Amino acid sequence: MANISKAHLSDKDIRDLKAKDKRYKVAVGSPKELYLFVHPSGTKTFFLRLAGDKIVSLKEFRPGIYSVAEARKEANALLAQLAQGKELDVILGKSNKYKFKSLFDKVIEQKHRSGDSEGYIAKIISMVSTYILPEFGDRDVKTIKRSELLEVLNAIFNPNNKKSRLETIRRLIYYCGAVFDIAINDEYIGRNPCAMLHKEFPTSHKHNKNHEINTEYPALTEEADIKEFLDDLKMDDKLELATKRAIYLQILCVNRPGNTASAKWDDIDLEKGIWTIKAVEMKSRTTHQIPPSSYAKEILKEQQLFSRNDKFVFPSTNAAGHLHRDSLSKAIRNLGGKGKYKDRATSHGFRATFRTICSTHKAELYSLGVTEEAIESALAHVEPNEVKRSYERKKATIEQIATLMQWYGDYLNSITPLF
Repeated sequence: MANISKAHLSDKDIRDLKAKDKRYKVAVGSPKELYLFVHPSGTKTFFLRLAGDKIVSLKEFRPGIYSVAEARKEANALLAQLAQGKELDVILGKSNKYKFKSLFDKVIEQKHRSGDSEGYIAKIISMVSTYILPEFGDRDVKTIKRSELLEVLNAIFNPNNKKSRLETIRRLIYYCGAVFDIAINDEYIGRNPCAMLHKEFPTSHKHNKNHEINTEYPALTEEADIKEFLDDLKMDDKLELATKRAIYLQILCVNRPGNTASAKWDDIDLEKGIWTIKAVEMKSRTTHQIPPSSYAKEILKEQQLFSRNDKFVFPSTNAAGHLHRDSLSKAIRNLGGKGKYKDRATSHGFRATFRTICSTHKAELYSLGVTEEAIESALAHVEPNEVKRSYERKKATIEQIATLMQWYGDYLNSITPLF
């Protein structure tokens, strides 16, 4: 017959228990594992007696504050979790398994498995390590309150500043939410404290509108300014040559800066005149092909002569990877004298330079058979209509884009000789 405790003590029964010279235990019952220690001082504390004489302390008996009813409720909840297969140390918060840092490590592990780039993962780690881990890293996620998260995010927010950090806040909410989701899926916690947390902050669009902030990338669109920049680029003998060539390639091929900085030799066929960027590396998540002009080919051939890396066109000088895209922006800002092109030109802004020049020379381009679609294709812009995008895999022929890119190189060279 099972060993079932027949005890079922009430608050009155417990109050009537007398202290002795030595501590002694009394079965409380309901559940059978619930006991009470009566200490010589008269203090009475509940505990659970589990298999293997494992003792789990509960709280002190205090009528009206922590009664036998509260002890039974807590005991039954703990036993129910054990019956579900949960570890005792996890239930008691003595395990590192559900500490924020441990779960964040799991998020990062999954991102490695899913093929996210090392650069992207490094940014996530840096951001969370800077703003979140110092406060919550060693905390059990069950103890982290929404109000505490909001307090940390409020400290990051610059409500009256152009650099509002709203994008940083948005990303932090997303990454933290992924951490709490693991605990929710394990049924360790019931809700995600990050849920709707973004509603506490204005959208970037609303913030920029309220503060009249122009978020467009600075770009050169006047011929005189473009000539000045190209002349400064050509004459600068202090700029690292690989970085200079990368800037030329960015100007001439109008890819996104990240794609220029991470260009791979295997993706460039100089003989056929095609640079193919894989879908996984594109913002649009579609494969992009750009035919380099004769000027871009010259840059690539020159870089090929001096590059000691078989993988990346512009290898990093400090590591096994490639040139960082921010190196392009920094070099552009400081070209022709420190800070000369700050707030005037950016690596991404040369895409706007290209788009503006094409728009102001539409008639000439149309006479060459270059359509609006060819211009959009060269920029790898995403079709906003999802249904149309899913069926329309190609907006223009590669011949049209090749004509466009050669025309653009010739145009720039007519303003001032490029090399």
